[in-house]
Amino acid sequence: MPFEIDFADPRIGFASAHFIIGHDKCGRMHGHNYFLKVKIIGKLDEQHMVLDYGIIKEELRKLTKPLAHKVLIPSKAEGLLIEEIEDSIEITTCDKRYLIPKEDVILIPTPATTAEEMAKYFHNKLKKLWPQFKIRVSVEETPGSSAIYFE
Repeated sequence: MPFEIDFADPRIGFASAHFIIGHDKCGRMHGHNYFLKVKIIGKLDEQHMVLDYGIIKEELRKLTKPLAHKVLIPSKAEGLLIEEIEDSIEITTCDKRYLIPKEDVILIPTPATTAEEMAKYFHNKLKKLWPQFKIRVSVEETPGSSAIYFE
């Protein structure tokens, strides 16, 4: 019989900026303090655990650290042109143009940087690490507003 464990450490998160192409309000660049919560379903191991919480925390920190204090750009977004110009990234939409230092940008291989797509992004990363488990990932972008991706 499988067990389900929850991992919700309020210190596992990151602050980043993003925008959502074509959205009235969220189309403007803005930021969030994102927090991740993870549920893992699986069988107990020889230590009578599904997965050690310390291991989960370590892997989540590895995944979130590169996104901290960056501008998240969805590299698979329709209507978004991304070009590298010397040490900057130029991002062009149908009505806006951003020129951001390269060191301040991280390209996320998603069609958008919504909470929903970010939850799927993190889920896929964790699933590659732990294919034997069923995984649910919640990404909270503001208190009380989160998206969950699961199998």
